[in-house]
Amino acid sequence: MYKTIDSRDYHVLHPRPVYLIVSRSKNGSVNVMSASWVSPVSDEPFLVAVSIWKGSLTHQNIRETGEFTVNIPSDKHLNTVYKAGVVSGREVDKISSLGLRLLKSSVIETPGLEDMLGFIECKVVNEVEVGESTLFIAEVKAVHVVEEAYTRYGWDLNKAKILLHHGGRGFTTPSKLILAHR
Repeated sequence: MYKTIDSRDYHVLHPRPVYLIVSRSKNGSVNVMSASWVSPVSDEPFLVAVSIWKGSLTHQNIRETGEFTVNIPSDKHLNTVYKAGVVSGREVDKISSLGLRLLKSSVIETPGLEDMLGFIECKVVNEVEVGESTLFIAEVKAVHVVEEAYTRYGWDLNKAKILLHHGGRGFTTPSKLILAHR
């Protein structure tokens, strides 16, 4: 039996993978925020979309430079991911306060984060205004992964404990890969 819930309850689409979005201002200062509203939207070319609140420092930075990195944390980054999502980069230097180390990107100027499962270098190609947020659509310029945690099917879930956001302080991880029959 179905139960009708509030039509504004977006948690019906959770848990979702959570990422750390790194952005850079035009003067070179770097910020990080958590985001679970990230999705591939095309494979030729490889495009990703990320929904960013218009009032955030990350939004301002992406508008200024037109680029960002999507960093893939594991379950060991739980507290970092949570804190990066509840503290404002306008008030705190989140990179240093969270003890994050930056990695030079190979194509864009915005860095990735060390000690993640991987990171994706992105260059904005389009923007769509969506309510209180902007959907930044970006072309993937480079992808970096921890080699032993990645397979032909994507992440090896025995080695890469991908962090999923359930809502608020709630997180979970996927447990196994299930292959469909042909």
